[in-house]
Amino acid sequence: MDEERKGSLFYFGERILLGTQGLVTEPHSHYAVSILVSKQLPFRLTTKENQIIETKGIIIPPNFFHRLEANHTEIVVIQLDPKSDEYKKIEMKDPYTQLETKTIQRIQSLSEPLFGSGLNCTKAKLIYEQILAELGSQKSVKTWDPRIDIALTKIKETLPNPINVAFLSNETGISKDRFMHLFKENMGIPLRQYLLWQRLHIAARLLQSGENLTTASHAAGFSDQAHLSRTFKKMFGVKPSLFLGGSHLHQVCFCDQI
Repeated sequence: MDEERKGSLFYFGERILLGTQGLVTEPHSHYAVSILVSKQLPFRLTTKENQIIETKGIIIPPNFFHRLEANHTEIVVIQLDPKSDEYKKIEMKDPYTQLETKTIQRIQSLSEPLFGSGLNCTKAKLIYEQILAELGSQKSVKTWDPRIDIALTKIKETLPNPINVAFLSNETGISKDRFMHLFKENMGIPLRQYLLWQRLHIAARLLQSGENLTTASHAAGFSDQAHLSRTFKKMFGVKPSLFLGGSHLHQVCFCDQI
């Protein structure tokens, strides 16, 4: 592997396309579905139960607690919302899905432009869509409770202003305890973690518009920059500076939503 090769990060609203090398995280979990494909050598995932998964391609569901070790390889990462139409078309096994060799090879080829210069948002979106097409199924089997759809709409309408369980319980017409249970059952993570996840995306959009990290942190509802950084590290396993100020990447691009 050429040590001088740099990757790229493209951020499409709540979707991420990343190519990087030597990625190692601390144990973490988050709301997004993650698709991980090595460009060269296998990488390792260590689960909450200390199971070690060595693979070159995997899809892991929301709230999958893990540590990633891709020390000696380039790796392609896609993250997307598990409630998205894109994810509904992906066939998943329980508790994770290892990719077939031919699928891995195709994604390796499609993702090569991430490790060069000159890639723009339009071309990156095409790569993102082509990779998902390699994973897609026309059969949609995932459904969510309509009351959770109501809650998600209210959350996105209200944030970054404060929002609480009592409000969402009233809007959905069920008790607070039932709402909390139903939310985690449908979304895979507790409400509080989901709200923090959404605040991270608000901060990212503010950074896209030119705000600095301190201003973006406050405007997104974090108490300060340190609070945002702690949340980012807890959910991604790395400090935000690794991506937002990483000289190891050719570029970090905030693009229009797909």
